Formats: sequence, C-alpha cells, structure tokens
Amino acid sequence: MNLPIELKQIIAFTKRDFYSWTTYRTAVFTQLINVFIGVFSWGVSATYVQKPVLEMYNSDYISFLVVGIAIGNLIMPLAQGIERQLNPWTLETVLMTGIKTPVFVIGNIMWTYIFSVFTFIPYLVIGIYFFGAKLHVNIPCVILAFVISAAILVGLSMISTGLRVVTKATDPVTWALNVLQNLLSGVSFPVIFLDTIFFPGFSTISWFLPQTWVYHLCRLAMLTDPSLLDWSTAFEFMKGAAFAVVLLPLGYYVLRWGIARSKREGTLGWY
Repeated sequence: MNLPIELKQIIAFTKRDFYSWTTYRTAVFTQLINVFIGVFSWGVSATYVQKPVLEMYNSDYISFLVVGIAIGNLIMPLAQGIERQLNPWTLETVLMTGIKTPVFVIGNIMWTYIFSVFTFIPYLVIGIYFFGAKLHVNIPCVILAFVISAAILVGLSMISTGLRVVTKATDPVTWALNVLQNLLSGVSFPVIFLDTIFFPGFSTISWFLPQTWVYHLCRLAMLTDPSLLDWSTAFEFMKGAAFAVVLLPLGYYVLRWGIARSKREGTLGWY
C-alpha cells in the first residue's frame, strides 16, 4: 500500500525511538519494574487515605486518582511533546530539516505516547481488580472530554513555546498557570474541597484555570456515566469547550508570532 510521505516519516521516527529504547535492555527492564512498583505504591497510598469523593463525582478516592493517572498518560504527553520538541534549542534544526513541523512533533512523541498508553494499562487493571476502583464510563463523553482537554493543553503548550522562542526562557504566564494548576486545579483532590480548607467560595478561582476543566471533564465522563443529552452535563462540556475554542487558535497565533519575530530579529537559533 502506498502510504502518504508524512505517515511514512511518522512511522520512521517511531521505529527509531522504539529501537533506541530496546537497545538499552537494562533500562527497559528497570522502567517496566518501576511501572509496577509505582502502581502498587500508588494503590497502597490511595487505600490508606481512602474516603468518598461525593462532591461532583459521587465516587471514591482510588477511582478519582485512576482518572487522574489516565489524564497524565493519555492526554498530557500530547502537550508535553510540543514543549519538548519545539523550543529555542531545537526549533532552528526542525525548520532546516524540510520536514513539516506537525510531522516532526508527532513523529518524535509517538513512541513516548504509545509507551504511556501501555504503562497506563497496569494502573487500570490493578486499580480495578486489586484496589477496587470503580469507573462508570460514558464513551461519547470520554471522547469529547479527551478532545476538549487535548485542545486546551496543546493551545497552552503552543503559547508557552511561542513565548519561549522569543524570550529564550520560561515565560511568566505559563509558569504562573503551572503553579496554580498544581495548587488549585484538582489534580489530586476535588476543587470544591478548597472551600473547606480556606473559606466558602474560594474554589471559584479554580474554574478560571483551563487545566481545571481538563480534570473535571475527564472525571465527569469516566466516573458518573453522564449523558450529553442531559442539560447540566452538556453545559459543563460547553464551558470547557469555550476554553478550547479560545486557547487553540490563540496558541497557534502566538507560536507563529514567536517564530516570525525570532526570524525577523535573527535570534531563532539563540539560546
């Protein structure tokens, strides 16, 4: 079958990274062992602090964390790949290769993404059958949540990359968003819990962070068996989609602006 040249290039990049990974057999073995150790250490810790997560998701803490791990393994690598492959240290080389930038990025993150998907499987299986995690999944909602989440994170990554190409350093906007994400977006606890820690209404701040919607929509789709025909569920997805609609084109614009400015100033290869 005659495949498009772009697909052949992505497959070539993926094979290269796979062969490179399997060359270091000791590293492969230790990585796989670390996955299973990580699964059980996570499960034991979650069991120790196990309590109902009734706010918004009517679930338990282990199930809540399993979805968080799914986000980390299935969505985050897409955004992280852009930041790692397109930066002031690599961008000039990428543009000189003649390979289309999306092909270069996808090709270089494909094996990492495939590996992340495979490493999520032990978390899912052991979490469900050993630690009793309970997922109530609605497939259309999961697909939509993943699409919206990927658009949000990719948009943020392109904004970060576009600014770093100009400043040659971490930009304060992305840094502030990442700090607030760790503190307020509900990575390891429901954001409504912030009202208990601080004061009623404090969690409102979290809903202005785009990362909060990544975790919220995915947990909504995987823990509550929602229906898009239900107005309250559809409204939640519409609010998350509003962030995606703004951030994805904005990220593309900022990335193009950053590259164009660096070319104009002759600083594209500086770092």
